[in-house]
Amino acid sequence: MAVVDVNAWVGSWPSQSINAGAAEVRGMLKGVGVERIFMAPLDAAWAQNPHLPNDLVYDAAQRWADVHPVPIIDPTIATWKGEVDRAQRHSGVRLVKWLPAYAGYELAAADECAQALVEADLSLMVQTRIEDPRGQHPLAQVPDVPVQEGSDLARRHPELTVVIGGVPWSVIASYADTCRELRNLYFDVSQADGMDSLSVLIHSGMGDQLLYGSHAPLFVPLAGIARIVADVDEVEAAAILGGHAEKLLGLTA
Repeated sequence: MAVVDVNAWVGSWPSQSINAGAAEVRGMLKGVGVERIFMAPLDAAWAQNPHLPNDLVYDAAQRWADVHPVPIIDPTIATWKGEVDRAQRHSGVRLVKWLPAYAGYELAAADECAQALVEADLSLMVQTRIEDPRGQHPLAQVPDVPVQEGSDLARRHPELTVVIGGVPWSVIASYADTCRELRNLYFDVSQADGMDSLSVLIHSGMGDQLLYGSHAPLFVPLAGIARIVADVDEVEAAAILGGHAEKLLGLTA
């Protein structure tokens, strides 16, 4: 079973003095056994036009077949339809990402874009957090996106696969009943750290809706893999590390 990282990044992050190129991030992930990398541009979070940094991930996908670009789409910018069209035309794009906390919109205002993703046969990741609010600069506070907005979006658009990224494990656990209802709702576990966190989530019945994300280069990818392997049995670990993503995102060897 291939290891699939659905939540990797490339680019710069000022508060952590990170400036990681695609080759560096790819090497970091390949070194721990990741075989498919879904890569989004970090620079989009603070860019005036978050669509421009998408070139970074499209260029990376041109260089390496194991890199899938995850373009940032901002529904508040007039050119968002063109970005959806560009993503649809690129054979490697299976997943696009919204950064509502940084663009300053509520998900209820983005239904037109969500429907366009359905029509383009693209899945969506809603990134609820990039940086833990406790570590943010006091003049650059970005609160987490409420997960309820993401689950409501999945409910309004049952044909759209919605992956919620960057959620703490205790918050994910509170959505166990919702996940049983909404089979198009998934969570990446990039920030689901905590004692036996993955085991708790699986025992709550959410195992089929969990996906591995590294959050590299902001996080060390081996730590996320080790947490999964340590918390759950071999079959469950293989499913979270890649099996679910392969099925969800239509990946083939």
